[in-house]
Amino acid sequence: MPIITLTTDFGNDDPFDGVMKGVILNISPDVKIVDLTHNVLPQDIYQANFLLSACYHYFPEGTIHVCVVDPGVGSQRKPVLIQTKKYFFIGPDNGLFTSVLEKEEIVNVVELTEKKYWLSNVSQTFHGRDIFAPVAAHLTKGVAVNDFGKQINRSDLVKLKINKPIKTDNGYKGIIQYIDHFGNLITNISSELINGKVKGKLKNHYFQDLVSSFAEAKNNTLTAIKGSSGYLELFVYKGNAQMFADLNVGDEVEIALI
Repeated sequence: MPIITLTTDFGNDDPFDGVMKGVILNISPDVKIVDLTHNVLPQDIYQANFLLSACYHYFPEGTIHVCVVDPGVGSQRKPVLIQTKKYFFIGPDNGLFTSVLEKEEIVNVVELTEKKYWLSNVSQTFHGRDIFAPVAAHLTKGVAVNDFGKQINRSDLVKLKINKPIKTDNGYKGIIQYIDHFGNLITNISSELINGKVKGKLKNHYFQDLVSSFAEAKNNTLTAIKGSSGYLELFVYKGNAQMFADLNVGDEVEIALI
């Protein structure tokens, strides 16, 4: 059974994601649709890039990942289909797929220009419904990738400038790249860079040690852990680290390896 995942900034109050599912099922009734998330912050391409990159590889080979965070909808930005060795990615060419392109072996990139695979009436404000959803559905029905439009070079795709951690004399400088529902602060410092304990600071807040479970931490204390996304996280046990430390995405974090 083919699988399509949906990642959007539509939220859960409006019917936008439901309508996309209706379009897909009308074309391909047997497809399995998985909501990765519809709670990307509005127009936050960087957050969408992070979430998609952190999650896509948990799905079976052949999964079609549709990502619609599209502040440029209706403009000259390209709608694209990216085929990698294991997956397909469909969405606007605005940097959403930057980290995927770094990780995956790219087989083919197509600009979606063949309108017979779109809905007949295309809105300037809802390409998720009118272009990306029907293209994904037709792809599950066996339409060849190149039939959806014209090939473009991978190098022509829009890339975001992704902040990488900086090596220091005794550790790393990085940033908070994502804050989850629990208020946990996910840095851009890979867990693979950390062996042993750490100490560090964010703004005026200090933390020390590295726990192996949330329950090991003291109450009302900013604590470090290797998170499930593969990065160093900072949390407050049974609390909200973002509110506790008054921190936001982009704030700098510095750690020392001890």
